[in-house]
Amino acid sequence: MIFYRINDYFHKYNKIKRKQFGYSLVEVMFGIIIFALIFVVVFRAFAPTATASHNLVRGTTIAMNACNWYLNSLEQAIQYEGALSSTDLGEHDITNQFSDEQFSDIKLLRSLKVTSLITLKDNLYTAKITFNWGDSENGKEKSHHFEMYRLIVQPNL
Repeated sequence: MIFYRINDYFHKYNKIKRKQFGYSLVEVMFGIIIFALIFVVVFRAFAPTATASHNLVRGTTIAMNACNWYLNSLEQAIQYEGALSSTDLGEHDITNQFSDEQFSDIKLLRSLKVTSLITLKDNLYTAKITFNWGDSENGKEKSHHFEMYRLIVQPNL
């Protein structure tokens, strides 16, 4: 008899406990809908900022790679030929050198203008490459600027 009372007590307690701590399918679906709505609102709030900064990082990476390529080709020419020609010295617009197939990503940079400034003092070349490009964000045109310098020693021949 005592056993039956204890057993009845546990059955009643378990039924009450399940009712207190269980979730219905409607409650779970309602929670998922609220979470999805909040996620969409937060994503839309931060998406334009992430896209603009991603474009800036991509443009800077393209500019840095192109500058390194050009400066490496200058350094290679100086090492193999001994010197640059006098026509290469000074400031020049070199934008057309970056329209090859190897720079297919450069099309992403709008209003591209690339200049080089190469000077020679004693046996030391100073090379400066300047990248300028534009980007539009929310209908406003933004300009970006990237510069890279390199000192190149002329070999003693």
